[in-house]
Amino acid sequence: MTRLQQLLLFILDRAQKKDKKELSQFQLFKIPYLLQVYSLKYAGTPFIADAHFVREKNGPISIEIYTALKNLEADGYVKKEVKENKEYGFPKHAFSLSKNIPKLDFDAGETIFLDNFLSELLPLTQAKLKERAYATEPMQEIQAREKKGRVLKGSPLNFASISVDPDVVDSYSDEF
Repeated sequence: MTRLQQLLLFILDRAQKKDKKELSQFQLFKIPYLLQVYSLKYAGTPFIADAHFVREKNGPISIEIYTALKNLEADGYVKKEVKENKEYGFPKHAFSLSKNIPKLDFDAGETIFLDNFLSELLPLTQAKLKERAYATEPMQEIQAREKKGRVLKGSPLNFASISVDPDVVDSYSDEF
């Protein structure tokens, strides 16, 4: 099982434990994206090295997440239900766990990191998640480029634009 598949299962598991029986595909794109940004900002390394995010109409998406969800569905871990969504105008693709998840390979520090940020992200509405995603450095950078010309739909997001939190830099600097 890939690290990305494990992350998606972890997110769905934590959502279920917080009485959120399902997450939309939108949420399953934005939450891993934000976790990736936070990992780079606060740890200096990507949380999921094998995920690439591109600019789409509603913010960042990852083709690898599509693939991971399809594989988790094929393996029986998740189920997808398409539901009418009159408020949004498009059907909602709702994902939920369909069986117990296996033991995941996250160490204690990674689990603490995930639990910390998921406690903040899972209660957010889709609008707030979108707002939070658009406020990140990679999305701000691509939006600035778009103001000078056309929409850069499908363009890779530049994660190098994320500055590591100064407290993290101080913690790991050799100057004491």
